[in-house]
Amino acid sequence: MRNHNQFKACLILCDWALASTIRALYIYKYHSVHPPKELTMNEILPLVHTDTESGLDIALFIGTMQHLSSLEDHPHNQPLELNNIDMLLQRTEEILDELATRMKDDLSD
Repeated sequence: MRNHNQFKACLILCDWALASTIRALYIYKYHSVHPPKELTMNEILPLVHTDTESGLDIALFIGTMQHLSSLEDHPHNQPLELNNIDMLLQRTEEILDELATRMKDDLSD
């Protein structure tokens, strides 16, 4: 999507990936078969916070991606720039990797 200048689609897909991972963490932590469709920041923060690492930056990033992906259209005077999209994609990938590693580590314990 990025290579075809489909920046809005990139944001939506990043948001979906983050939301799916957070729901997976919720299901794992609370042994819930039916997690809420959308989690609030009050529910997300304890899921991403650990004893060694504050989850606030991850929770804020997830909230930012939710907001960006929900905007209908960006104002014409503020187009999305490729560098900004690349940074958002990179940070999304880092967070997804970190959360996946946490789940794997928890499962192996």
